[in-house]
Amino acid sequence: MNKHAVAQEATQFIQNFLNKEFACWELAYRELDRAKYEAAVTGFIREFFTFEAVPSITRPKNVSAGWVEEAKAYLAATIKRPLFKIEQYLVSDESVYAAYTGSNDLGSNSYAEVFLYRKGAGQYRIFSVFHTDPDGGIKHFDGKEFSFSRARLVAIEKFLAPADEADLLDYHLEPV
Repeated sequence: MNKHAVAQEATQFIQNFLNKEFACWELAYRELDRAKYEAAVTGFIREFFTFEAVPSITRPKNVSAGWVEEAKAYLAATIKRPLFKIEQYLVSDESVYAAYTGSNDLGSNSYAEVFLYRKGAGQYRIFSVFHTDPDGGIKHFDGKEFSFSRARLVAIEKFLAPADEADLLDYHLEPV
């Protein structure tokens, strides 16, 4: 197995997730119809998660045309989250992927969240989310617990180097 490449369909899954997440953010800031916005976010969560994830895509319950005008500034400061790397682990004979991403905030250039996903029933789905810890490392946030110590790192695909020094050290690690 190439230690610098993960399965192409696993990479496409997380890139599709990031694209659709950003499309939901755009909808949150542009759509006046609450039902359309909520249906899109609910559909996004059902498509990509194995659990009822805590949606990061939020807005006030009631929005007005004035809020949509104000939201233009929010949208200008929102980006598609950067994808820094994907790690592929083996747990028994199952592949588990960890996608290291930044936040949706303009200028995000350090790790913010790690999405863990695997293929089950013919499709990839996120089963766990970790947040970065200001003191270093990552901490479980939502979904199923996952023990990295019980998994074997077999491949890493790198996309964008983070700016944070500790994240950069981690980014340069290679599987043995």
